Amino acid sequence: MRIKNILYILGVAVCTSCNYLDVVPDGVATLEMAFNNKANGERYLATCYSYIPLLGAQTVNPGLASGSETWFYTMSGNGFGNNTTFGIANGLQNSNTPLANFWDGDRGGVNLFQGLRDCNIFIENLENESRVPDLEPSERVRWIAEGKALKAYFHYYLFQHYGPIPIIRKNLPISASAEEVRVKREKVDDVVKYIVDLLDEAIPDLPITIQKQSSEMGRFTQAAAMGLKAKVLVLAASPLFNGNTAYANFRDADGTPFFNQEFQIEKWQAAADACREAIEAAIAAGHDLYDFCKEEAVTFSDPSFGYTMNVRGAVTERFNKELIWGVGKSHSEDLQQISMPRLEDWQSQRDDVIKQCLAPTLDLVELFYTNNGVPMNEDKDWATHGWYTNRYSLEKSQESDKLYIEPNFETAVLNFRREPRFYGTLGFDGSSWYGNGRKDLNNLYYVKSKAGDAAGMKGPNLYSITGYFAKKLVHYESEVPQTGNAVFEPYPFPIIRLADLYLMYAEALNEATDGENNVPEDVYKYIDLVRERSGLKRVKEAWRLYSNNPDKPLTKSGMREIIRQERGIELALEGVRFYDIRRWNMGETEYNKVVRGWNIKGKNKEDYYVVTPIFQMQYSQKDYLWPIKKYDLIINSNLVQNPGW
Repeated sequence: MRIKNILYILGVAVCTSCNYLDVVPDGVATLEMAFNNKANGERYLATCYSYIPLLGAQTVNPGLASGSETWFYTMSGNGFGNNTTFGIANGLQNSNTPLANFWDGDRGGVNLFQGLRDCNIFIENLENESRVPDLEPSERVRWIAEGKALKAYFHYYLFQHYGPIPIIRKNLPISASAEEVRVKREKVDDVVKYIVDLLDEAIPDLPITIQKQSSEMGRFTQAAAMGLKAKVLVLAASPLFNGNTAYANFRDADGTPFFNQEFQIEKWQAAADACREAIEAAIAAGHDLYDFCKEEAVTFSDPSFGYTMNVRGAVTERFNKELIWGVGKSHSEDLQQISMPRLEDWQSQRDDVIKQCLAPTLDLVELFYTNNGVPMNEDKDWATHGWYTNRYSLEKSQESDKLYIEPNFETAVLNFRREPRFYGTLGFDGSSWYGNGRKDLNNLYYVKSKAGDAAGMKGPNLYSITGYFAKKLVHYESEVPQTGNAVFEPYPFPIIRLADLYLMYAEALNEATDGENNVPEDVYKYIDLVRERSGLKRVKEAWRLYSNNPDKPLTKSGMREIIRQERGIELALEGVRFYDIRRWNMGETEYNKVVRGWNIKGKNKEDYYVVTPIFQMQYSQKDYLWPIKKYDLIINSNLVQNPGW
């Protein structure tokens, strides 16, 4: 069977190849069969790709449910049991049966060490030119490079969760001694160097673009591998790993410290260089920031509405120009089902496909800028009119608000006068909803989420615990009709997109700069590209005109704060902020807050619009590095547990 669209239909490919290729073969004869022709070799390559976690699945991707961006109404039932990543947000991570265990492949995790073993088998066999004899030399070189890039990604994914990890350079032979099998964790800097070296080996042999778009979209390109290298080096330069003295006593069994205790600004420069090179490669390969109106050939009566669709389409439009790397359907149909609200009363009967329970929190809601492109608490207009102080009070919408809020509807002040990405990312009581069959700006759906309303709490199951909905994650052409089958347009969940690279470059370049008042112009250039795509003024202009802190963008520390907020807004609901907060070493600040939403049991505006505490999160130093299962420590005495577990 020839693999079709290796990564876009990955879920299908895995199911249709559930045989010896999904388990590391033991017998020589089986290995010979696996690599006796191109078709079988390609199936093995697809198996190596299949270890990439389903990043669109909230039960697999910790970024979607382990932080404070979103919350669920329940810890049990409807697929949200304690074995999911949501248990981590609820403080249930542990070392006996770790949640989202990517070390062993348990409780929502994927066994990435098994993935590394399969990649090694693949590379070793492809390097033997007698294997896969019908493979063209150029294809052999490319496949080996893909195997190396996948190895780099799996090491990176383990590294960002566990810190120092064993490096799996080669598979151990059957004759390996008991001591050789007991692998050790290696120093942070050595892990990073190994990943980067692997990518440097792979990049020249990867294609610049995917030529066979009908069958190979999602496979590694040069830009994807270079983007991954940039993410690795940004992570390594960040406060969690760069001179973190909290881990001074975290040492191997022989007393060797895992963390370099000296902050090195050079790591930020290396990260900036990698980001710049990745951006150049992406642009050369034809990548660009997504423009909904241009790509979809749509003209809105109000052109500004297109800005709200840009950030939504950048995520949900299948293999759009901005997507540098995304793999498979990534569970995106189910993700849309838990994100979409019921838009009409009759949809209460379709809870098989409309589950509306991935709920953005008030913390995320308040992160977005005002329509002036500055934070709510800094906006001079908001201060003058008392909008920030009274942001939880009610305001009645006007006819002029109809593209975003139903006219003559009372909703919270903080839902008014917000930037376009706010309305493209979030749904809320009274908000418009473009899609689900309605694409006429004069005939939009409007969400109603008070208790008893179509999108509100109607019973013990399937509701938004905060009153907000993840609009950004729902493709505008996904539709649940009154009769017939629901259609959810699948898409590869983004692993790397161009806006992420732009903002990483701005961050790394800002951090690599000596002195407080020497912010390089490229820092502004690349953050402004993202802002302009969203209809906002450039950073320095917006702060000069509208902020009560106009000089904030002129300093390194000020730009650090701006870039971090910009990343939180642009990449909201994409599973990125959870990891950003960790690498910035801010978990004890951000994840010890009370999760808040509206009083979703309220049936009228007076009762509903009451800020309601949902959960008190708890986070400590140990939570930055996840636990290794205690059983693994018993069978391998060379392993050292992460601090606090």
